[in-house]
Amino acid sequence: METINKKYIWIFFLSLIFIMILAFILNYIYGGGINKQPTPYNEAKFSTIKDQEGNIILTTGFPVFPEDEYISGNNTHYIITEVNGDQALASVLKDGENAAPEQSPATSFMSNEAVTAQALKRPMHVVVYHTHSDESYAPTSGTSTKPGEGDIYAVGSAFRETLKNNGVSVSQSYNQHEPHDINAYHRSRRTAVQLLKQQPDAVFDIHRDSAPEGLYKTTVNGQPISRVMIVIGRSNPYQYQNKNFARQVKAIGDELYPGLFLGIFMGKGNYNQDLYPTALLFEIGTEKATLAEAKKGAKCLGDVVMAALNQM
Repeated sequence: METINKKYIWIFFLSLIFIMILAFILNYIYGGGINKQPTPYNEAKFSTIKDQEGNIILTTGFPVFPEDEYISGNNTHYIITEVNGDQALASVLKDGENAAPEQSPATSFMSNEAVTAQALKRPMHVVVYHTHSDESYAPTSGTSTKPGEGDIYAVGSAFRETLKNNGVSVSQSYNQHEPHDINAYHRSRRTAVQLLKQQPDAVFDIHRDSAPEGLYKTTVNGQPISRVMIVIGRSNPYQYQNKNFARQVKAIGDELYPGLFLGIFMGKGNYNQDLYPTALLFEIGTEKATLAEAKKGAKCLGDVVMAALNQM
């Protein structure tokens, strides 16, 4: 009798272990695994973040959660305190209390048509990839998404060529990571891991946002271009290093192309930035921008990143 009881006990525990292993495998495959990210944004919906006075400080297609942070174009530092559907409320953090006056999202600015080239202090190499490889610009392509051939590749190429013209070595991956779902970052992680074997100085994941057209639009020398938002995942061990790198890039951008940067958003998730201490995600324009505007923004961004790399 005792032998039979032991037999059933062993069967019970072995069955339990099997169920736990099966649940882990299913979660890894269908739930994003250890690299699970927030649900990707819906192209038709935006999250609107307002300050305590009801002023809109950011509208973005990124999912927004309490404790997310946002450093605006004028360097006011906010933290998200409440989220109700597509509406979020933010409070100012202490390090943003003495910020300069906010610039209008549609600010026009003048600069040299080409930033004066600076000799690199040492050889530099960076890598570029695109998690959402289907992202496109509707006014140019007639659609906001083109699986397998998104406009975002061309925007990444404009960024790459600007860096190369400034002497920076660049590898751009054209790997596809469709569909545009919760597992896109899990699929692009494999691409990032392969690129990191090149031991780059920095890693850039280039996207476009989903937001009202005017928010991301400005002009350089009278020509319309797309603004840029830097995104940092706050759920990774390198978040502080990545944030410092983002601040450095933005500070240089504020000098070279005032108004180019919409700000720095620090959201829930890691966006594969747990892999490297100098990994940034760039949102260049929205689906309502033209491809030409986004490429011009990418070229300005390339000038800024080159200058930032030269200070490393």
